[in-house]
Amino acid sequence: MSEQRKKISRKEKRYLRKLKRNTRIRDFINTVTLAPYSDVPLNLAIFGLMLFGTAMIASTAVGQTTDSLRTVLFALVKQFAFLGAAYLTFLYADKRFSLRWFYRIQIVIFLIFIGAMITPFAFPAVGGSHAWIRIGSVTLQPSEFGKPLLIIICACAVYSAKRNREQRKSFFAFFRWPLIAWLVTMILLAAQKDYGTAAITSGIVYVCMMLPSYPTLRKVQKRVTVFLAAGAIALVGLFGVTDIGTDLLAQTPLAHIATRIVNAKNPYSDIYGTGYQPANSLYGIADSHVIGKGFGNSSRKYGYLTQADNDYILAVTIEETGILGFAFIIFLYGVIEYRLIYYALRTQDTVKKMILIGTGMYLFLHFALNVGGVGALIPMTGIPLLFISSGGSSLLAVSFALGLCQQMISKIREKEMKGVRL
Repeated sequence: MSEQRKKISRKEKRYLRKLKRNTRIRDFINTVTLAPYSDVPLNLAIFGLMLFGTAMIASTAVGQTTDSLRTVLFALVKQFAFLGAAYLTFLYADKRFSLRWFYRIQIVIFLIFIGAMITPFAFPAVGGSHAWIRIGSVTLQPSEFGKPLLIIICACAVYSAKRNREQRKSFFAFFRWPLIAWLVTMILLAAQKDYGTAAITSGIVYVCMMLPSYPTLRKVQKRVTVFLAAGAIALVGLFGVTDIGTDLLAQTPLAHIATRIVNAKNPYSDIYGTGYQPANSLYGIADSHVIGKGFGNSSRKYGYLTQADNDYILAVTIEETGILGFAFIIFLYGVIEYRLIYYALRTQDTVKKMILIGTGMYLFLHFALNVGGVGALIPMTGIPLLFISSGGSSLLAVSFALGLCQQMISKIREKEMKGVRL
């Protein structure tokens, strides 16, 4: 009997060890994988853009120095480190982030963000802008995190209004805190001279504030929309149709913006001066044809475009991969936008809708401003092409926003779309 008990005991121990090992493996898999109801096409599109962007960053790194192999390896190591951090950020937003928790400490989080926005003024300006914190060879741009932050702050206003009837009495009572956060952010962005980020942040906040459908909000929502539409028409008239706005702006401290407007109208007006990069961007695009020169064969990345891995990476991408490469990027962006809008239209929860639509506008504005600037359709704003341009701050920020969207999608699919065929 004692020998049998020992045998049984040994079997039980082996079974328990195996059970613990399997449990640890299962827990690890659950930790590093997305929520069960996440959207697969959205994940594949994000992964496709990250992979394509990594390849293009490696290609542009070749043009930065004669020691190409070492430079490419360093660029790839740096990019993969950012990709790993981005994936962890994505996972945290998807599985761990709590809007209820954020709502309780949003003022503290915003104050930390403001401190981070002030820190770049302790570092030398880059391109005339105090927007970056430099830590060795790594740079961080705090303003990138303000975009998802303001989406969440706007969502918290809706979350609060559901529980506070007094907050729903007027537009300014409803959005008091988001408006304060937006105004403070705009002041700091103006001080940093980062007007492209200011435009995107304002566009995101505008869209978020137009989404709630309470009757007390509609009058102000309509007035703001009419005002912005009239302002846009006036700007097109002053700066696009005529030179009145450009001539006036040239007499102010914002003369560099006037120069960019002139270059957008005619990049060849000062081809060896301020129009050098816009002109070379167009030369690279014109040389691409349908299939491009082939991966790694861009000539414009060799000193002609000083921001070949960031602001002007699309010009190099089109030069090497042609219209087909550009179409591939558009397709993947289209998949992301379609999936975000698809779920936003299928939820009755304004908080979820705001996060999805706000993130969709976030990606769209980045895409529109970068593509427009590279193609000299609008003035270059220094806005990166998300997932394609190098830059850890923008990658981390958009990964957090999309991870939060996956959390919203998981909840929508689990609770509001039971039995719906996708």
